[in-house]
Amino acid sequence: MFQYKVIHNHKFEEEKFFNKKEMAEILNIYGFMVSAGEWKDYAIFINKNTVGFDIYRKATEKPLYQIIKNLNYKNKKEKFCIKDQSGEILRKSFNIKNILEILKKKKIKLIK
Repeated sequence: MFQYKVIHNHKFEEEKFFNKKEMAEILNIYGFMVSAGEWKDYAIFINKNTVGFDIYRKATEKPLYQIIKNLNYKNKKEKFCIKDQSGEILRKSFNIKNILEILKKKKIKLIK
């Protein structure tokens, strides 16, 4: 008879990066803005406490926007934030869709 042993790995549930839905949201807007000629490059950075997606107009400049996910958030409002080129936080939220509203407004302006 085989006995099955359940292994509980608590580290498996820890967030280490953007999940699939979050990346899809980011890349959807990024792809549109690249095709419109507004953005040219991106970079992803990872460290112990944060993961970020930097958006560039040119690779030699500072990022236009930084979408940052705090992996050790304590307050629900501090899970995601978006910063502008000067490093000022434009918005904080628990939901990435709320963060990306700022970028969606720029997308709508390009369509008009």
